[in-house]
Amino acid sequence: MRRWFLSYTSQDTVLTQRLKDALKRKDSDSEIFFAPEGMRAGGFWKPQLAKEIEESTAFILLVGEKGLGDWQVMEYYEALDRRAKEPSYPIILVLSAKRPAPGLPFARQLHWVLTEDPAAEATIGKLLDAASGPAQRPGELWRFTRPYRGLEAMTEANSDYFFGRGRETVDVINALASEKGKLPILLGNSGVGKSSLAQAGVLAALLRQGWPEQAEDAGQWPIVFDRSRHWCFLTLRPGAEPVRAVVEPFIRAWQFDATDPRREERLNEWTERLRMGTTSLRGLLDATQDWLHQLGQVEPPSFFLYVDQGEELYVRSEKQQRRRFSEIIATGLADPRLRVLMSLRADFFGELQKDAALFAAHRQINVPPLREVELQEVVSAPAKLLSARFQTDTLATDIARRTADESTEDAGALPLLSYLLDDMWSDMVQRGEGVLRLPTQAIDLGRVLVERANRFLAEHPDAEDSIRRILTLKLATVREDSEPTRRRAPRLEFSDDEWGLVSELADHPNRPCHSHTGEWRDLCRGRARGDLPALGEAARLDCCPARISGVANGARSGAPGVASNPRTV
Repeated sequence: MRRWFLSYTSQDTVLTQRLKDALKRKDSDSEIFFAPEGMRAGGFWKPQLAKEIEESTAFILLVGEKGLGDWQVMEYYEALDRRAKEPSYPIILVLSAKRPAPGLPFARQLHWVLTEDPAAEATIGKLLDAASGPAQRPGELWRFTRPYRGLEAMTEANSDYFFGRGRETVDVINALASEKGKLPILLGNSGVGKSSLAQAGVLAALLRQGWPEQAEDAGQWPIVFDRSRHWCFLTLRPGAEPVRAVVEPFIRAWQFDATDPRREERLNEWTERLRMGTTSLRGLLDATQDWLHQLGQVEPPSFFLYVDQGEELYVRSEKQQRRRFSEIIATGLADPRLRVLMSLRADFFGELQKDAALFAAHRQINVPPLREVELQEVVSAPAKLLSARFQTDTLATDIARRTADESTEDAGALPLLSYLLDDMWSDMVQRGEGVLRLPTQAIDLGRVLVERANRFLAEHPDAEDSIRRILTLKLATVREDSEPTRRRAPRLEFSDDEWGLVSELADHPNRPCHSHTGEWRDLCRGRARGDLPALGEAARLDCCPARISGVANGARSGAPGVASNPRTV
């Protein structure tokens, strides 16, 4: 008798239910594990899921319209462990040919079922064949995935295409394993790839409980991390209320219903207690484990807290909140259940030095710009994995060399490289030939970005002043002494016309801003540098788009409609 395990994200519950029902009609004697949404809440591994995967005879990973969920990544690694012990254990990816396949390790070696209707009879037939036969996959994998992420940070779901940072990934994990009570801080320029290193490098390695494939001479996996996949993984950005930001991911792990008023009550209560110093991070860890015990769940063995965009602590929060956040994190590091990782822009290192609590606990891990040899791997390795090739034998090397030269002067060259490669990949898929070609004769990392930005302005000729205000006032904080930082802004800060523009920008191919939910927007990662050259007279096109700081400087000198302030425009 077959036992199916269906891995899905909560946004695809209805679709997965249809798949389950259709599979049951065709394979009536089988058992199908379709995890209820409540079991998948929170951010840590449930032993029952491991038990169900161990007892299953086939594993289905459903990739819906919204891509993979965090839970699916955990379930996939558990199934991959099973397959390592039993090579005949079938892991089947069900995905749309119109949706890029995930970049999970070894996924390209598994059985793929491409379909627009997972519940269709033809799809069910393919699933039954896959459960009993050898793995099959499309011959031209480049048609069905997207290895270069443009200006988005890479995540655990893209880790198979994450190259060039093997050494830094090993350094971070060894620091987390051996230096208890320390706070590893990824320090590097804006756009250098700190968040990608944290998510597609470190978090992905902890989830699969093993070193990245490209990590050389890493040694044995740390014995203290032998259950790292079962940890509770939490992420925060300090924002304007950093103490509240600490509490929010823990409250989410408590699994309150979204409409349950207790959620907001507990959030406010714990925020106030931490702010006043009447409790500690240790108390929040204890409360989380006690709450999960009351829910009848096994408590996670450890907690991993990633502080993304750490510079927000020093530019967005007021002094008292900032100091209390640092004290909470620094004292919390003494708890053996807690590991913390933080990323920070290099131009804020002076602020970290002034922060007595965090500076005393920090362990600096430098994230320099990728050098030419590493860039060659970044450029060429994903294409090779997916059986695509470059137009000439030297094109990948030429792109890497040009990017290495430019990145020594402008950190923006690295995210623009990814954008250029992503655009080349999209063009290749449209042509259907499997050959990556440059969009122009010269290697111009920012030209595609600039042209699309100018087209957007041409489509909105009367909106230039509004876009200027959005990018320099609403979605970024511009300081006199460093590059701009992103700012998350709620709906209420925008007029109806401005909100309409922001929503269009969030859906635009350039994606200068990002939609978190229906009520929040901020600049995309790496976008505080600016993409719309026509917004500032001082902006000059070279190989990179104009900086927002250039726009802001024009604003300080009297640009209409923009207020002046010595620290924030």
